[in-house]
Amino acid sequence: MNRHRVCRADEVASNAMKPVAMGRATILLTRLPSGEIKAVGSRCPHQGANLEYGCVTGHAHSDQPNVLLMDRPGQILRCPWHGFEFDLCSGESVADQGKLRLRRFDVEIENGDVFIVM
Repeated sequence: MNRHRVCRADEVASNAMKPVAMGRATILLTRLPSGEIKAVGSRCPHQGANLEYGCVTGHAHSDQPNVLLMDRPGQILRCPWHGFEFDLCSGESVADQGKLRLRRFDVEIENGDVFIVM
């Protein structure tokens, strides 16, 4: 397995996607509310939209009329084209677990640097 230094850990913000170049591909980094840094591919598995322009949000749901609940703040990535939502922890689609999933990469932090492990 190869490790690639991509940036400093303090450059990765919560609720935002940081694109980093990896050869001809782009990988997106984000910081979860827990402080953990996640790395995912930049293309939506639905129709290839650039997820760099998506938004990091929570999961909105309801079990009754006129009540909106929000959980998992800062852990859901919403595609800018069709609104598909993906869990940044598992990579799975929020609506149809197991059918669509983000490409995920292992992240290591060493001496304040972020490494992608491939």
